[in-house]
Amino acid sequence: MKQLTRNLYVETEIRGCNHGFVTTSDGMVMIDSPHKPSDALKLKAAIAKHGPVRYILNTEPHGDHWTGNAFFDAPVIAHEGIRRRILDETDMAEHVARVATFGPEEPALLKNYRPNAPAITFKSGMKLHVGNHTFELIPMPGHTAYQTAICIKEEGAVFTSDNIFCKCHTWLQEANPDLWLEALESLKKLDEEIFVPGHGPICGKDYLPEQCAFIQEWKAYVQAAIDRGMTKEEAIDKLTDLTDRYPMDVGQDGMAPGVMKRNVANLYDYLTGKPIWPA
Repeated sequence: MKQLTRNLYVETEIRGCNHGFVTTSDGMVMIDSPHKPSDALKLKAAIAKHGPVRYILNTEPHGDHWTGNAFFDAPVIAHEGIRRRILDETDMAEHVARVATFGPEEPALLKNYRPNAPAITFKSGMKLHVGNHTFELIPMPGHTAYQTAICIKEEGAVFTSDNIFCKCHTWLQEANPDLWLEALESLKKLDEEIFVPGHGPICGKDYLPEQCAFIQEWKAYVQAAIDRGMTKEEAIDKLTDLTDRYPMDVGQDGMAPGVMKRNVANLYDYLTGKPIWPA
């Protein structure tokens, strides 16, 4: 893992979301967790050298951010919508079966798997004080309805979650692009200068215009197809031009065509006024 500041360690080069931990004067605080169980156990061993894990903070409801929670004996904090998605809306058997395909070690580690879902939840944001550190959890819907930025004041860093895909292909499979653009404006106003994106290398505020531009391009791309009279099925089949704009993130080789179709399908619904999120 990369040590970004005196107390902040981050992983950006394995399959799944970027995740990390902060060493405080009263134990460790994790931000998100590995997608692969074997990676979760490696992280657990690395953190144990520093001290016990006090809390895990989850930033969104997609499985690459919370699957590894289960391998840590610590309470999870997240938006109430993330808890609901994990417990009520995830086909856990299907999820476990998919993660089991990630490598030869995973099936055995997933035996009797039970998610460590958020036990402490919030709706409009919260602050967590652990030792000499303050963690501010700020809802910033965009990539999903429950996206959360986590600011670590003492380290001058913020985990943006998947509202930033730095130099890798952006997933918009359930995004509200307009709220996402608002979220990026909110990130611009933060005091923190070190950005840990959901995927891709560490960046800063100078990457925000590029992320904004790609979301705007995606929105215009699908809107143009709608304006030409394409049906949703035609758009999903024919809109492939943005597939190679960025590489896929680590471990996502070969997934670009499928991501493209999912992005198109979601944006088509959004731009034609169909609900994409719960009321």
